[in-house]
Amino acid sequence: MQHDIVGDGQEEARELKWDEINGLIESGELARLKRSKEITEKYHEHKKLTAGLDMNQYMLKQLGWSPDEPQPQDAVERVFSARTLYTLRANDFPYSFEPGVVHLVLWSKIALPVHSPDKTVRDAAQARLTAFLQAQPLLRSLVGAGHVAWFVNYPELQSVARIFHAHVLLFFPRNCYSAEQEHITVDEILSHGFEPLA
Repeated sequence: MQHDIVGDGQEEARELKWDEINGLIESGELARLKRSKEITEKYHEHKKLTAGLDMNQYMLKQLGWSPDEPQPQDAVERVFSARTLYTLRANDFPYSFEPGVVHLVLWSKIALPVHSPDKTVRDAAQARLTAFLQAQPLLRSLVGAGHVAWFVNYPELQSVARIFHAHVLLFFPRNCYSAEQEHITVDEILSHGFEPLA
Protein backbone atom coordinates (compact mmCIF):
# COMPACT_ATOMS: atom_id res chain seq x y z
CA MET A 1 0.00 0.00 0.00
CA GLN A 2 1.15 3.52 -0.68
CA HIS A 3 -0.08 7.03 -1.27
CA ASP A 4 0.65 7.55 -4.97
CA ILE A 5 -2.76 6.44 -6.16
CA VAL A 6 -5.25 7.67 -8.70
CA GLY A 7 -7.41 10.29 -7.00
CA ASP A 8 -11.01 11.26 -7.62
CA GLY A 9 -11.48 13.08 -10.90
CA GLN A 10 -8.14 11.92 -12.33
CA GLU A 11 -7.83 10.06 -15.60
CA GLU A 12 -7.71 6.29 -15.60
CA ALA A 13 -4.14 5.11 -15.11
CA ARG A 14 -2.75 3.72 -18.35
CA GLU A 15 -1.35 0.19 -18.25
CA LEU A 16 2.41 0.64 -18.31
CA LYS A 17 4.51 -1.58 -20.56
CA TRP A 18 7.45 -3.52 -19.13
CA ASP A 19 10.03 -1.19 -20.72
CA GLU A 20 8.22 1.85 -19.32
CA ILE A 21 8.12 0.32 -15.85
CA ASN A 22 11.85 -0.32 -15.92
CA GLY A 23 12.46 3.21 -17.17
CA LEU A 24 10.54 4.73 -14.26
CA ILE A 25 12.35 2.52 -11.76
CA GLU A 26 15.77 3.38 -13.22
CA SER A 27 14.99 7.11 -13.29
CA GLY A 28 13.60 7.04 -9.75
CA GLU A 29 10.21 8.41 -10.88
CA LEU A 30 8.35 6.02 -8.60
CA ALA A 31 5.46 8.42 -7.97
CA ARG A 32 4.45 7.92 -11.61
CA LEU A 33 3.52 4.30 -10.89
CA LYS A 34 -0.27 4.44 -10.49
CA ARG A 35 -3.19 2.17 -9.80
CA SER A 36 -6.25 1.75 -11.98
CA LYS A 37 -9.50 3.34 -10.82
CA GLU A 38 -10.89 -0.09 -9.95
CA ILE A 39 -7.91 -0.99 -7.74
CA THR A 40 -7.88 2.54 -6.28
CA GLU A 41 -11.52 2.13 -5.24
CA LYS A 42 -10.64 -1.15 -3.53
CA TYR A 43 -7.72 0.60 -1.83
CA HIS A 44 -10.01 3.39 -0.57
CA GLU A 45 -12.48 0.81 0.71
CA HIS A 46 -9.67 -0.96 2.55
CA LYS A 47 -8.59 2.35 4.10
CA LYS A 48 -12.16 2.95 5.32
CA LEU A 49 -12.27 -0.50 6.91
CA THR A 50 -8.92 0.07 8.64
CA ALA A 51 -9.54 3.73 9.54
CA GLY A 52 -7.96 4.62 12.87
CA LEU A 53 -5.55 1.69 12.81
CA ASP A 54 -1.80 2.16 12.76
CA MET A 55 -0.91 0.63 9.40
CA ASN A 56 2.49 -0.53 10.64
CA GLN A 57 0.85 -2.43 13.53
CA TYR A 58 -1.83 -3.71 11.16
CA MET A 59 0.76 -5.16 8.77
CA LEU A 60 2.81 -6.67 11.59
CA LYS A 61 -0.33 -8.50 12.69
CA GLN A 62 -1.04 -9.62 9.11
CA LEU A 63 2.52 -10.91 8.81
CA GLY A 64 2.50 -12.50 12.27
CA TRP A 65 5.59 -10.57 13.30
CA SER A 66 6.58 -8.95 16.58
CA PRO A 67 6.79 -5.13 16.68
CA ASP A 68 10.05 -5.33 18.60
CA GLU A 69 12.33 -7.02 16.09
CA PRO A 70 15.89 -5.80 16.77
CA GLN A 71 17.78 -4.27 13.86
CA PRO A 72 21.29 -5.72 13.52
CA GLN A 73 24.28 -3.51 12.84
CA ASP A 74 25.25 -5.68 9.87
CA ALA A 75 21.85 -5.38 8.17
CA VAL A 76 23.16 -5.72 4.62
CA GLU A 77 24.95 -8.99 5.45
CA ARG A 78 22.10 -10.44 7.55
CA VAL A 79 19.03 -9.51 5.50
CA PHE A 80 17.49 -12.47 3.64
CA SER A 81 19.88 -14.88 5.40
CA ALA A 82 17.08 -17.00 6.94
CA ARG A 83 13.48 -17.70 5.93
CA THR A 84 12.24 -16.41 9.30
CA LEU A 85 13.51 -12.93 8.41
CA TYR A 86 11.31 -12.26 5.37
CA THR A 87 8.15 -13.25 3.55
CA LEU A 88 6.76 -12.86 0.05
CA ARG A 89 3.15 -11.93 -0.69
CA ALA A 90 1.04 -10.85 -3.62
CA ASN A 91 0.33 -7.11 -3.67
CA ASP A 92 -3.32 -6.61 -2.72
CA PHE A 93 -3.38 -3.29 -4.57
CA PRO A 94 -1.10 -3.65 -7.61
CA TYR A 95 -0.29 -0.85 -10.00
CA SER A 96 -1.65 -0.53 -13.51
CA PHE A 97 0.69 -2.67 -15.57
CA GLU A 98 0.29 -4.53 -18.84
CA PRO A 99 -1.02 -8.12 -18.70
CA GLY A 100 1.75 -10.49 -17.70
CA VAL A 101 3.32 -8.21 -15.07
CA VAL A 102 2.90 -9.70 -11.59
CA HIS A 103 3.28 -7.40 -8.59
CA LEU A 104 4.60 -9.04 -5.40
CA VAL A 105 5.78 -7.53 -2.12
CA LEU A 106 8.84 -8.78 -0.27
CA TRP A 107 8.56 -7.94 3.45
CA SER A 108 11.65 -8.07 5.65
CA LYS A 109 12.19 -7.88 9.40
CA ILE A 110 15.57 -6.32 8.66
CA ALA A 111 15.47 -2.91 7.02
CA LEU A 112 17.75 -2.64 4.01
CA PRO A 113 19.10 0.92 3.53
CA VAL A 114 18.45 1.11 -0.23
CA HIS A 115 17.84 4.88 -0.02
CA SER A 116 20.76 5.71 2.26
CA PRO A 117 22.44 9.06 1.55
CA ASP A 118 25.75 7.20 1.81
CA LYS A 119 26.41 5.87 -1.70
CA THR A 120 28.57 2.98 -0.48
CA VAL A 121 25.87 1.79 1.92
CA ARG A 122 23.14 2.35 -0.68
CA ASP A 123 25.02 0.44 -3.40
CA ALA A 124 25.72 -2.49 -1.08
CA ALA A 125 22.08 -2.67 -0.01
CA GLN A 126 20.81 -2.57 -3.58
CA ALA A 127 23.35 -5.18 -4.65
CA ARG A 128 22.22 -7.49 -1.83
CA LEU A 129 18.57 -7.32 -2.86
CA THR A 130 19.45 -7.86 -6.52
CA ALA A 131 21.66 -10.85 -5.61
CA PHE A 132 18.87 -12.31 -3.48
CA LEU A 133 16.40 -12.24 -6.38
CA GLN A 134 18.95 -13.49 -8.90
CA ALA A 135 19.75 -16.47 -6.66
CA GLN A 136 16.17 -17.77 -6.64
CA PRO A 137 15.81 -21.05 -8.58
CA LEU A 138 12.15 -20.32 -9.38
CA LEU A 139 13.11 -16.99 -10.96
CA ARG A 140 16.07 -18.26 -12.98
CA SER A 141 14.40 -18.13 -16.41
CA LEU A 142 12.79 -14.76 -15.72
CA VAL A 143 16.04 -13.25 -14.43
CA GLY A 144 17.91 -14.55 -17.47
CA ALA A 145 15.38 -12.89 -19.77
CA GLY A 146 15.51 -9.55 -17.90
CA HIS A 147 11.98 -10.07 -16.63
CA VAL A 148 12.50 -9.37 -12.92
CA ALA A 149 12.60 -5.87 -11.47
CA TRP A 150 12.31 -4.39 -8.01
CA PHE A 151 12.00 -1.06 -6.25
CA VAL A 152 11.54 0.32 -2.76
CA ASN A 153 9.30 3.35 -2.52
CA TYR A 154 10.64 6.54 -1.01
CA PRO A 155 9.54 6.99 2.63
CA GLU A 156 7.13 9.80 1.72
CA LEU A 157 5.28 7.42 -0.63
CA GLN A 158 4.89 4.61 1.89
CA SER A 159 1.82 4.02 4.02
CA VAL A 160 3.69 1.25 5.90
CA ALA A 161 6.94 3.08 6.48
CA ARG A 162 8.31 1.24 9.51
CA ILE A 163 8.39 -2.24 7.97
CA PHE A 164 10.85 -2.71 5.15
CA HIS A 165 9.24 -3.92 1.96
CA ALA A 166 10.35 -4.09 -1.64
CA HIS A 167 8.07 -4.30 -4.64
CA VAL A 168 9.08 -7.23 -6.85
CA LEU A 169 7.81 -7.31 -10.41
CA LEU A 170 7.82 -10.41 -12.59
CA PHE A 171 7.08 -10.22 -16.30
CA PHE A 172 5.48 -13.12 -18.17
CA PRO A 173 5.26 -11.82 -21.74
CA ARG A 174 2.26 -13.17 -23.60
CA ASN A 175 4.37 -14.35 -26.53
CA CYS A 176 6.13 -16.75 -24.13
CA TYR A 177 3.60 -17.49 -21.38
CA SER A 178 -0.15 -17.99 -21.27
CA ALA A 179 -2.18 -16.53 -18.42
CA GLU A 180 -2.54 -20.07 -17.07
CA GLN A 181 1.24 -20.68 -17.14
CA GLU A 182 1.78 -17.36 -15.34
CA HIS A 183 -0.77 -18.27 -12.69
CA ILE A 184 0.76 -21.71 -12.08
CA THR A 185 4.30 -20.27 -11.83
CA VAL A 186 3.29 -17.45 -9.49
CA ASP A 187 1.35 -19.87 -7.26
CA GLU A 188 4.46 -22.03 -7.03
CA ILE A 189 6.64 -19.02 -6.18
CA LEU A 190 4.24 -17.82 -3.48
CA SER A 191 3.71 -21.26 -1.96
CA HIS A 192 7.41 -22.12 -1.97
CA GLY A 193 8.76 -18.69 -1.08
CA PHE A 194 12.29 -17.51 -1.71
CA GLU A 195 15.41 -19.38 -0.66
CA PRO A 196 17.68 -17.65 1.89
CA LEU A 197 20.83 -15.98 0.63
CA ALA A 198 24.03 -17.20 2.24
